[in-house]
Amino acid sequence: MELTQLKNYLRIDHDFDDTTLEMLQQVAEQYVINAVDSENTSYITDVRFDYAVTLLVGHWYEQRIATSENALNDVPFGVVPLIQQLRGVSNV
Repeated sequence: MELTQLKNYLRIDHDFDDTTLEMLQQVAEQYVINAVDSENTSYITDVRFDYAVTLLVGHWYEQRIATSENALNDVPFGVVPLIQQLRGVSNV
């Protein structure tokens, strides 16, 4: 996923946080890959992979100044079901 696509989804129209967004995107991609299957990554072209990454980046970006540890530990709604669906794709 391109940074411009990610920024469009998150409604970010400035360049101030591009480095942070790129770092969060890399971490989110690794998070999903490790949760699904790090051996067979054929699912990374699936739109559900991009959406799971986008949800994680958006959550982490919005919670980066969280005052509660609970907010940082929560996985945004929808990520777990997407990961489960991608597990099915990687096992085919």
